[in-house]
Amino acid sequence: MAKMPAEVEDSITVRAPLTRVYKFFWDVVKSADCIEGIDRCEKAGKDTYRFLYEERSKGPVTMTVCYTARYKGNGKDEITFEGGDAEGDNTEVRGRIRLESLGASETRVTLRQMLAPDTPIPRLMQGLLKSFVEQEAAAGLRKYLANVKKSVEKKAS
Repeated sequence: MAKMPAEVEDSITVRAPLTRVYKFFWDVVKSADCIEGIDRCEKAGKDTYRFLYEERSKGPVTMTVCYTARYKGNGKDEITFEGGDAEGDNTEVRGRIRLESLGASETRVTLRQMLAPDTPIPRLMQGLLKSFVEQEAAAGLRKYLANVKKSVEKKAS
């Protein structure tokens, strides 16, 4: 199997104070509920979490993404995460969540992440699927941020 990395970045504005938004993201298991297609997220150690996604298929290709990531936060406006090498992992991951206060009741969220799943396709076929993987990653990030916005703003009302 070969890795097929996709790096994506997107931003949203959430109608909630920065401290509330930071707290939401720092609760990794709860915020993982906003990820489309996730089966579960479990605590795997201190500030470390295991993510297991539902099986996905596209044509003859079927895969289940699984990774373990360690989170680091500065306690105010930035959280980073990076995958390790846990048994059963099949995806490299790293990313950064940056928060910017836009006043007392709005926060700009910018999420940049790189995902590189092991793909069960021959290297010669990867070029054909690379744009599909990048489009899927970008769409997944947009959906995740939209779900975060709904969840955080729902708590604010």
